[in-house]
Amino acid sequence: MNDREKNQAPNEFFFISELLDDKVIQQPKTVIGRLKDLEIKLGGLYPEVINLIVTRSFGRPALTIPFQYVRSLDKRRTLVDIPQEIRLKEFKNEPERILIKDMILDKRIIDTDEYEVEVVYDIHLLHTEGRMFVVHVDVSKVGMLRRLNLGWLTRMFHNGNKELELLHWRYVQALPSDISRFKGDVKLNVSWDKIGDIHPADLADILEELSGEERMSVFNSLDTETAADTLEETEPRVQRQLVATVRRERIIELLNAMSPAQIADILEILPRHEAEALKGSLSPEVGAKVNELLSQHEIRLTSIATNKYLALPETATVNDVLTKFRDKSQRYDIVMYVYVTTPDGNLKGVIDIREVIQAGPEETLSNLMTEQIVALTPDDTTADAAREFAKYDFQSLPMVDNAGKLIGAIRHKDILAVEE
Repeated sequence: MNDREKNQAPNEFFFISELLDDKVIQQPKTVIGRLKDLEIKLGGLYPEVINLIVTRSFGRPALTIPFQYVRSLDKRRTLVDIPQEIRLKEFKNEPERILIKDMILDKRIIDTDEYEVEVVYDIHLLHTEGRMFVVHVDVSKVGMLRRLNLGWLTRMFHNGNKELELLHWRYVQALPSDISRFKGDVKLNVSWDKIGDIHPADLADILEELSGEERMSVFNSLDTETAADTLEETEPRVQRQLVATVRRERIIELLNAMSPAQIADILEILPRHEAEALKGSLSPEVGAKVNELLSQHEIRLTSIATNKYLALPETATVNDVLTKFRDKSQRYDIVMYVYVTTPDGNLKGVIDIREVIQAGPEETLSNLMTEQIVALTPDDTTADAAREFAKYDFQSLPMVDNAGKLIGAIRHKDILAVEE
């Protein structure tokens, strides 16, 4: 499969039980072994699968195959394309590795009230753009039967409440560092009786994690209803990118699937000329309702704010900053400034990244930050923000609430886009 074909591949959902013990085949037809487990990397909203663990016949050691070499997979086999010059490593069960089958399946789930509420019977995976993510935990009896290859019995256990069968990963706490086959529980960050409000548009969070090209490919593969829900739920920065790059006919189709209030929420974060052009495509009745809604309020700064910036305590060092940027800089919308906060989250200072680069590695942020802070509030309008940017010539400005807590940041280019 070439890159073009790979980028056009549809989203696929699998349960790990459907993949385990399947043949792993080097294209075109050399059998390497059978899939024993999947290794995941924690961090970000969804853990990402990074390696296949493959057992081999005749007692030979298992192999670790990076997921990047996977070309296709289904419920019968996994096809990989490993370059000849790559020498696969034998699998070693090191303490820091997190394996789904070995360490997560069959673990108890404990909620915040310390009640044992369920057992992890299966793990739900999303395969998209050559990457695979853990998105849900299956705690249902259906999952248990699937593990036992008794899927034909699952209809007996469907009670119409499918949302509760799959527990969204966002409700799972960070896994304990000492988790192993025989140790550790999976813990929730909410009590079990509040799980019922899991949002149907889970893909919105996935889109925010992907690169621009990957995001477009995934979004274009969604049906109209799902795409409309996803567009509505994504953060404003991603909404603007999608509207700017998706075919105009497609955007009009999605807007027509929304309520006037939802349309207004989308249009209000777009540049004015784009919003006016899209309003012209609406029916007179819907357009009038949208105009009425838009006239009731100006664009809220919170709707174009981002939370993808680096905020650290004043005791952090230059080395801490550089390590963060080195590991996750591609995920930050704001890279020119580091915000310094108190333990309570209040904004205490700001540092230009150029000052950080020029300082010694052990220098603390308290010695570098300026406390002369220019900040915006949620009550400010885009016009207020435009005046501040024109006056101070910053690339971004922090946003604080009435108590001084850092709640977001506004980029100058986003204000320019809205005001043009």
